[in-house]
Amino acid sequence: MIVRLVVCAVLALPAGWFAGVLADRVPGREPLFSPPKPVRLSGRDLVLHVGVLVLFLAAGWRFADASWSAMLAFCAFFGVLAALSAIDIEHYRLPDLIVLPFFALSVPWIVLTSVVNDEAELIRYALAGSAVYFGFLFVAHLISPRGMGFGDVKLAAAMGLYVGWLGTTFTETLALVLWAMLIGFASGSVFGVAVLLRRKRNRPFPFGPFLALGAVAAVLLSRGLVPG
Repeated sequence: MIVRLVVCAVLALPAGWFAGVLADRVPGREPLFSPPKPVRLSGRDLVLHVGVLVLFLAAGWRFADASWSAMLAFCAFFGVLAALSAIDIEHYRLPDLIVLPFFALSVPWIVLTSVVNDEAELIRYALAGSAVYFGFLFVAHLISPRGMGFGDVKLAAAMGLYVGWLGTTFTETLALVLWAMLIGFASGSVFGVAVLLRRKRNRPFPFGPFLALGAVAAVLLSRGLVPG
């Protein structure tokens, strides 16, 4: 485990920088690497660096007995969620330029990793998790488009993919997705009520970070949430 934690800590350095690049440049559709973004260890960038480091170490701990490919997949997942959360907090957006390519790359990564690890049956659980989470939030979006943006719905497809990948039955997959939703919605609701009480009026707030929190919690606590 020590080797994995060290690798995760080292990888977190460029990943935190890249998360800052995405947060700075994607909302304005600026070129990602022209000119290169300097490393800043203050303000939001510092929070991103620390957050990505903590998330990568958590992934190294949780997947210490998994394949390197699976562990790195979840590191990438956590890093993308950190960048998207920063963007949603600042711009109230979850850009397709990040969400859709990440989803498109995640599917073959998960398929290839599962096949190589002789766990091809997990592919269907990953896809089922994606469909279930997308479906739930799509219905919520149809009921209240102002309360649940379609960016959140598209992100749910990617989050369900990774959360569902940890299931070994369809029942476990459904349970993990529901846990991710419950944690995300509960934490978001508590924050929303706090904002309402403080500002004395109903104002929109970014919901993506709370959905991300639910997904991360469901992944890290999955063994306890659906004990075998």
